[in-house]
Amino acid sequence: MSRRLLATLSASTLALGLVAAAPAAHAATGKARTTKVRSFDGVSIVTHFFPAHGAADGRRAPTVLLGHGWGGRGETDTAKGMLGALLSAGYNVVTWNARGFGSGGEANVDYHAFEGRDVRALIDWTARQPEVRLDRPGDPRLGMAGGSYGGAIQLVTAGIDRRVDVIVPLVAYNDLRRTLYRDRVLRAGWVVNLCLGGMTNGNRIAPKVRRACFDGVRTGRLEPDLERWFADHGPSNLIGRLRIPTLVVQGTVDTLFPLREGIATYRTVRANGGPAKMIWFCGGHGQCNAKAGPADHVTRATLAWFARHLRGDRSVDTGPEFEYIDQNGVYRGAAAYPPPALGPLRARGTGRMTFTQLDNTGSATAAAPARKGRAIEVPIPASPTTARAVGSPRVTLTYRGHALRPGTALFAQIVDRETGVVVGNQATPLPVTLDGRERTVTRDLEAIAWEVGPASRLTLQIIPGTGLFTWQRSAGRVEANVSVSVPRAR
Repeated sequence: MSRRLLATLSASTLALGLVAAAPAAHAATGKARTTKVRSFDGVSIVTHFFPAHGAADGRRAPTVLLGHGWGGRGETDTAKGMLGALLSAGYNVVTWNARGFGSGGEANVDYHAFEGRDVRALIDWTARQPEVRLDRPGDPRLGMAGGSYGGAIQLVTAGIDRRVDVIVPLVAYNDLRRTLYRDRVLRAGWVVNLCLGGMTNGNRIAPKVRRACFDGVRTGRLEPDLERWFADHGPSNLIGRLRIPTLVVQGTVDTLFPLREGIATYRTVRANGGPAKMIWFCGGHGQCNAKAGPADHVTRATLAWFARHLRGDRSVDTGPEFEYIDQNGVYRGAAAYPPPALGPLRARGTGRMTFTQLDNTGSATAAAPARKGRAIEVPIPASPTTARAVGSPRVTLTYRGHALRPGTALFAQIVDRETGVVVGNQATPLPVTLDGRERTVTRDLEAIAWEVGPASRLTLQIIPGTGLFTWQRSAGRVEANVSVSVPRAR
């Protein structure tokens, strides 16, 4: 895992519990302090409180709970990152070491019955701090921020505790089972990285997570009880309740929690009548292999969202409801997602290929073009005018073939021939049964944001395997008729 990614996971990561605070907590009014907050089951959560910069003595400010990434620890460097930005903008900030990650207990993957109740205890404790503005006794004026694991905990907490007023989940997941085990194909490349992060540096993870690590990587599958366990962890079942202001930030090159996770959250909050905005940036769990655009765009958008919805400054403009970046580093806006559409780019083709267990391309975090002759390829026509391919391409595969293990998966990806990269670094499983019968499978691919024009040279590839998912475990041959539709926006 890259240093940049580790930093992102660590800097960005819940029944009322009894609160055990250090005796000096109130005596240290106006000063940063660290204590341990006792959760519902007696587990101590290491907690850091940072008062807003520039606040006058006795003046209360809104507070933001800033979560960290999987396997990380709560931020403590007040001079940089989101912590520094929030403090400078006049917010108190609470960071903490999540259960199993520098605090007691074992990590249960942001489960509402554990990590959710931990954060409820933190909110109780936060409401007691003299620097904290209250909406009413025991109810602080409260926002939440943070990425990855620290993004998902916002969705969980807001789903069980109405005291959360505003959230900004960054590169979070909506449905944990879907993203880790889409079509029952394990996202093995990332699972290995997550398991290593969860079991090193003194970290402790729950037995079910350990079992998923060892059995999943070994067999490429999750047993039914593990699949149910991850499904129960949502947090899509809790997101269905959300109607508070929610700024969803998702990465165009995030191959762990792809854009579809953010789209699902955005659509749910919007359907519930809550204020919602979504930003796609070049980042997240993955490698930005295009122009990244302004480095502070997400930070500025986060501060504007909090200024309007947490501080209550209605003069602040939070920009268009949907913003996305293309490979040229240009942000574009629309009144909502999806943006106004042009006609899609459509293509059809046929092909055949043989494959073995050795036919895998790309890495654990990024898809790569298949080697010549190791894919079924369908060229996608160029766009007659300059436009953006924004959204989820749809692929239909009518196929017939034979394999040693008939039930397996192929993968679909879109390659930009001009740059030699897979668009968004994404590949999508296509479950197939190669028993000699003709069958059809249709799937929406992972969403993309890519400028297209008369000189565009995009190609759909159907490949045997990718490092993003469990490796190809069968061998055989397949022939197919393929159609693809790529959405275009003005």
